[in-house]
Amino acid sequence: MMLNDEDGGNRHFILCTNNENNICREVTYERIRRVIEKEGYEASLKYYKVDYIPIDKRMYYEYADELLLHIRELVELENGINFTGNNEIAIVLTEEELSVFTENIGEDCRKLYMGHDILPDEEQQAIITEHGVEISIIPDYYYRDLQES
Repeated sequence: MMLNDEDGGNRHFILCTNNENNICREVTYERIRRVIEKEGYEASLKYYKVDYIPIDKRMYYEYADELLLHIRELVELENGINFTGNNEIAIVLTEEELSVFTENIGEDCRKLYMGHDILPDEEQQAIITEHGVEISIIPDYYYRDLQES
């Protein structure tokens, strides 16, 4: 964060832990949050708790439904972005979300992450193009890997 502040860089990092003795939530997260706040860094801080999903007799689509509830977080982690409070980027995972997005598109939005199975109609595509929003399709491997499990 200090180097980014000094030279205008765009470095990212992810800190992972098994959270033994609650060190991540109670110590590490709080320390990083305080440094960002005190130094006034332009930074985004997220805390994710993951859990093991045991493979049993359930079908792949039952796992997929659970995992896709967290696809926003997966996109944020992979791309080093933060959707929360960021008017320059958006994400849509359903046709309904796409409709809401195109009806309320903001002037600041520059990039849209869209589910691989979402297809804008002509009007929606025209609105997105008119606003100069770049579309990034969420990679198929998010979904394919779930089906192979």
